[in-house]
Amino acid sequence: MNAPSASAPRDYSVVIPAYKAAGTLSRALDSVFAQGLPPAETIVVDDGSPDGEEIEAIVARYDGRVTLLRQRNQGPAAARNHGCRVARGHWIAFLDADDSWLPIKLERQLALADDPAVALIHGRARDERAPLPPVLDLPRLWERNRICTSMVLVRRTAFEAAGGFDEDPALIGAEDYNLWLRIAAAGWTIRAVQERIGNYTPAAGSITSQIERCATSEIYNAEKIGALLGFDADRIERKILSIRTDFGRHLLYARDLPAARRMLAGPLRRRPRPGVVQLWCATFVPAALLDLRRRLRSRRPAR
Repeated sequence: MNAPSASAPRDYSVVIPAYKAAGTLSRALDSVFAQGLPPAETIVVDDGSPDGEEIEAIVARYDGRVTLLRQRNQGPAAARNHGCRVARGHWIAFLDADDSWLPIKLERQLALADDPAVALIHGRARDERAPLPPVLDLPRLWERNRICTSMVLVRRTAFEAAGGFDEDPALIGAEDYNLWLRIAAAGWTIRAVQERIGNYTPAAGSITSQIERCATSEIYNAEKIGALLGFDADRIERKILSIRTDFGRHLLYARDLPAARRMLAGPLRRRPRPGVVQLWCATFVPAALLDLRRRLRSRRPAR
């Protein structure tokens, strides 16, 4: 790890990949220019989007403050890498076109940037009860990813040393987690701002298809990054079973009971812990009864 001096500049570039983003891009860009600490530059990468003309028109409204790059459709990893190759800032802030920032985001993050060992600073994108780990190392990050890409500020030298995002199409949906793991494995420090600094508002779509696609990408990522980092087969398998359990829970919540059952089959067979068995059994309960239970639980007074 080649850490810069403690006096490294704090200028930052914003990189926004855009695909079918005409409906949300203005909100994202407005949140960039509302920052208390303004960016050195803002780059939008049109990833072969069918609404490219609309994206161009939106960018034009910002009077030269936004650079528009174009490429054929290659996915978010390639779009972010393209933007980063052009960016000049010492720090790079990622923002998806359907998300937005609070005005204090970069001010809060750059306050944590003095330590030359810090490569990545993230923060809350939603109101959650559980606090973010103030510092993440590789074992803790491997256990669970709580880093939202749109809330990430990464040191340029660390990004380049890691080789940027892996553009493997099979990783789409997990390409960000793959990079965070590689940065942590290189010995860099990952820190978190504890307060909410933005809004995670993904575009609407098929909830079930998104869950299943993301699960497939996460499993592939565990296999690929686990092999790269030299993890033993048991450690990789435990991670995959954990992924399947988590996504089985999401599918159960989305009420796709057959898909949840398929997702939970591996954990049930290989490591049938009580929580897994309970989830599995719930997939056989009629959706109407599950919905009734959800409504009753939501009416309980907060403690």
